[in-house]
Amino acid sequence: MHKNLKLFLALVSAPLWGEPFLAPNDPFIRHEIRMLGDESNLLGIQNNWPLNLGALSDDDPDGGKPFLGHSLLEEKIKAENRSGWSPITSTLGFSNDQMVARGFGPKPHSDFATNVSLSWMNDRFAAKLSMNAFYGMEKDWKGRMDEGLSLDGSYLAARLGNWSATLGQVDRWWGPGWDGSLILSSNARPIPTISIERRMPEPFESKWLSWLGPWSFQSFVGRMEEERHVPNPLLWGMRGDLSPTILDGLELGFFRVIQLGGQGRPQGLGTFVDAFLSQDNYGANTGNNDLSREPGNQLAGLDLRWRPFDAQFAVYGQVVGEDEDKFLPNALMFLYGIEGWMFWQESSLRFFAEYADLTSYWWNGATRTRNLTYGHHIYRDGYRYRGRPVGHWADQDAKILSFGSLFMKKDGISLGGIIRTGDLNEDGAGESSVSNSEVTNYTAFEFYNYTEPADLDISIHSSIGWESIKSKVTRTNESFTAFLSLTRLF
Repeated sequence: MHKNLKLFLALVSAPLWGEPFLAPNDPFIRHEIRMLGDESNLLGIQNNWPLNLGALSDDDPDGGKPFLGHSLLEEKIKAENRSGWSPITSTLGFSNDQMVARGFGPKPHSDFATNVSLSWMNDRFAAKLSMNAFYGMEKDWKGRMDEGLSLDGSYLAARLGNWSATLGQVDRWWGPGWDGSLILSSNARPIPTISIERRMPEPFESKWLSWLGPWSFQSFVGRMEEERHVPNPLLWGMRGDLSPTILDGLELGFFRVIQLGGQGRPQGLGTFVDAFLSQDNYGANTGNNDLSREPGNQLAGLDLRWRPFDAQFAVYGQVVGEDEDKFLPNALMFLYGIEGWMFWQESSLRFFAEYADLTSYWWNGATRTRNLTYGHHIYRDGYRYRGRPVGHWADQDAKILSFGSLFMKKDGISLGGIIRTGDLNEDGAGESSVSNSEVTNYTAFEFYNYTEPADLDISIHSSIGWESIKSKVTRTNESFTAFLSLTRLF
């Protein structure tokens, strides 16, 4: 093993107390786990968050030292088996503005946010009570304000053999992107769901299927908010991940998310069956094109990440279809990226470039369609929750290019930065949550930091940046952005 990797593996991470999951709120922890997966002997499914710690395992084909001999993930794996009550965790978050962009990270959802949480776990069950208060929320693009008390981050979970079932409000992130995910991200607040997930991604024992490599599957059903055009619709998600042995370094994910039901809409078993069988296009399951019987709205697609020939870089991508044609996703949006990493003295560095195109392309050659992404003719609030897209933060008809980096030292200093530029809602129509009815040029940069001062029993996330939103209709809006988040155990 590379000597610099050994030094990197000695980095100390914040301990987890009685929690079997890693939330998608810390890019530095994600960077650490990725480094172990790419440069060491850590196996697991890493494009599906919250990351079940049971999905991480070590492989030692060369007789070397497994990763559990290092401190980086040792505490995290031990935490999965740490029974009893956790200390009380208290967090204060401050922000001078509600930033447009929300990538993989811990940004507060309001100008002032507080959180107090407590968790408990034994060898079969886990629970977390997370109480939040949000103040200073900005109104969304339809004039609605969502502030006050919430239970975001709370859950009840149970192990069922190699499966786990969870009831709660947890952030999700599906895909390899660092600045966004087209299908599920932590851009919006978490939706209350009930879910089931395969814990250990063990390969099939059958010689006919073992080539699929480690695999996992999860499904959830959630209930969206009441304050929308169709109140309280359901959101049904499914995702499968695998890492086939026929091509080293390849990770694949396949997913569907279906929006159905809600007040005044059908939501019986037959509706779920029709939606699952893709009988949800206009008139597909009714002889008279009866809108009242359409099952709903769905998105489907795949993502991949490939590290070729043990190189210190990987390419990744994601494609999502808003429509269906001949049982294949259509009206496609795309995300592409490349990331690289390196070791330098006692430090590690990751850098990435990522491009997201949220206009709609048709693989059958039809004219590109505007105002379709994340929209729907029945669910007019679209694929959004409490004012923000459930998928990519840039919303429909956007094209965004981002460049980012993460830098970590052995002494605990963690620094990151990102630059974003592109167009939001490039046709100036539709219902974009970030640029409603206006063509907008967006440019921003952000620098962020995570640290745990040795003489203080506290962890600190901080950020400072600048945003420019130039509209062809209204004047340019330029502002500095900043947030500070302080967490302490009691």
